[in-house]
Amino acid sequence: MKRMPISAALGGLALIIAAAAPSAIAQTYPSRVVRIVVPNGPGGPTDIVARVLAQKLTESLGQSVIVENRLGAGGTVGTESVARSTPDGYTLMFSASGAMVITPHLNPKLPYDTFRDFAPIALGATSPVVLVVGPMSSIQTVRDLIAQAKANPGKLNYSTAGIGTPPHLAVELLAAATGIQTVHVPYKGAPQSEGAALVGEVSFTFTQPIVINMAKAGKARILGVSSTKRSALMPDVPTIAEAGVPGFEVLAWYGMLAPAKTPPEIVTRLNSEMLLALKQKDVADRLQTLGFEPPAPHTPADFLAYMRSESAKWQKVVKDANIKAE
Repeated sequence: MKRMPISAALGGLALIIAAAAPSAIAQTYPSRVVRIVVPNGPGGPTDIVARVLAQKLTESLGQSVIVENRLGAGGTVGTESVARSTPDGYTLMFSASGAMVITPHLNPKLPYDTFRDFAPIALGATSPVVLVVGPMSSIQTVRDLIAQAKANPGKLNYSTAGIGTPPHLAVELLAAATGIQTVHVPYKGAPQSEGAALVGEVSFTFTQPIVINMAKAGKARILGVSSTKRSALMPDVPTIAEAGVPGFEVLAWYGMLAPAKTPPEIVTRLNSEMLLALKQKDVADRLQTLGFEPPAPHTPADFLAYMRSESAKWQKVVKDANIKAE
């Protein structure tokens, strides 16, 4: 029998080892602490959801999963740090949708590329925004707001936490769908923006569903919710789509990503562990109490496809409204 040359034999062995390596990595992962970088400050929605998931992942993975808030340049510092990290599954990022699918269209000079530098793992939660006015406002419904805006072009104003934020783009989407003209008044943060609407400094705003507590206390009036179906937190509040703007949908979402080239087996493992965590009643109840909705089961490929569709949607809004970064 003819012998195989040593070089060929070694080459074949190398291919076998290379093919087996990813499986071995997945079986031993994780063997040390896993860090989840949140590129925003503690206490915000991204941080809250990340910490809920980190606790459950610590339990299921058998290794500590810690959250690290890495701030700077509006989230760019933390996001870039993960993009440049070793793709081994030990440095992850939990990000809000804005940084991934909105900011890149406002700032083409970002030091990261959403679809080149990251491997999407899974959605952690979604959240609609709600259309709100102060309790003394004459605006009672979504149709009232549209009618008043059309009768007084450029006279109604609205508050947000800044240019390019989901509430800002929600109004631009509303304007594109209805033909209204309103004036944007950016504030320093979400609390200031919400407060301005509630006391009547501005005509309206979009804000987080947690404002339902203010509405119950008579300090706010919620006109509509931006999801395609009514929120379990406020089943009596119509969606904006059913209240007069067919097809309207705006969802803030929060998801886990890894650096590009992270082994697919690790990405799949983390996806499975996240979805198992989100199915647990205490996690689902906690998120819903805070105004978040756990996502339906999905794969990393599903999450990537969703991110691409969201990116295309907001790219069009930014372009059509000629929105420029601050």
